[in-house]
Amino acid sequence: MGGELELVQHYFIGISIAHPVDDIAQQFRTEYQLNEKYKVIPHDKDLHLTLRYIGELDDTKLPWLKSCLQKIAKSHTEFTVYVKGLSFFGSASGPRVVFLAVQDSESLRELQKQITRRTEEILDLERDTRFVPHITIAKKRKTRDKMQLEKKSIEPVSIIIEGFTLFKIHPKATPSYEAIAHFPLKKS
Repeated sequence: MGGELELVQHYFIGISIAHPVDDIAQQFRTEYQLNEKYKVIPHDKDLHLTLRYIGELDDTKLPWLKSCLQKIAKSHTEFTVYVKGLSFFGSASGPRVVFLAVQDSESLRELQKQITRRTEEILDLERDTRFVPHITIAKKRKTRDKMQLEKKSIEPVSIIIEGFTLFKIHPKATPSYEAIAHFPLKKS
């Protein structure tokens, strides 16, 4: 491997969310011309709800992490979340991230809290108490033009959450996220 730098792998734990969310994402991308205004428009297969960003991870810790996540999954039952509209992080005239808002739920919050607590313990991650359930549809602005984005409600769209996934990030690939392991929740 003459002089090649070994790339460190980055990971996150999330819930894959595809149809019908991909259609809703596309409607908002078209309505607000997000494809022209943002550098990163996630592929439909990459649409997800992040439960915990892990970042760099030594592959030797993967079996341990998977075992921990398996135990967490077995202690939670399937549940439903609702996509409730368009929102963003940052200013309406030029937000950093545009996303589909997900209605908070006790089941989602408990699952996220347990995953966060355990991964912080076993991987020695920095404590993270912020959690805004969302599905990113555009990020990293490529223009300084003022925008008139507004938060918008839609008729809530239900999505049954049957499990969560450990993803490896491939920044140069499309889709960018590879499912390493899936953890099904208990059937309700």
